Amino acid sequence: MRTTTPSPEEMEQYIARFDDLPANKDRTAGKIPPEAREMMTARATRTVIATVTEDTPWGNGVIPGPENFAVVIAECEAGNGPGLHSHAHTTETFTCLQSRFRIEWGDEGEHSMELGLYDTISVPPGVMRRFENIGDERGLLHVTLQGPLRDVEFAPSLEDELREKFGEEVVGELEKLGYSFRAGLDD
Repeated sequence: MRTTTPSPEEMEQYIARFDDLPANKDRTAGKIPPEAREMMTARATRTVIATVTEDTPWGNGVIPGPENFAVVIAECEAGNGPGLHSHAHTTETFTCLQSRFRIEWGDEGEHSMELGLYDTISVPPGVMRRFENIGDERGLLHVTLQGPLRDVEFAPSLEDELREKFGEEVVGELEKLGYSFRAGLDD
């Protein structure tokens, strides 16, 4: 097979500089308060690679990736992490890059494992999961998603909490982004 040699300018579309990546919550800040997004995601999630052929909440600036695939860096202060959630058809793999993280799983988050530097865990589809930085420093977690990128579901109790704190309009905007609050419920 013949190879190609892109110019440095052509390779720019395949480079993501961490400090230049906007936090995903900033992309929707006009309609969704950052505090509401932080109840669902890490303090700052920065998408590095993602499918660009389907509409995702990540917008422009990510490295174009294959279908049903994304790489995200989650940045969390000590004690920070997303709410308990599930991906119906997506495997989510976590690798600790800085600090220490607890990965919880089960319908109530009743099981957990700790990840140290460079430890990796892969959570299969259909399993409720969350992570939390349990170290004393800022944590970085490399997250790989393999599967439909809009299949995340949160517990109905989180929807109630969001509605109470931020109102129906914010819950509606989150649902427009593909978030669901039916995890654990029979369809």
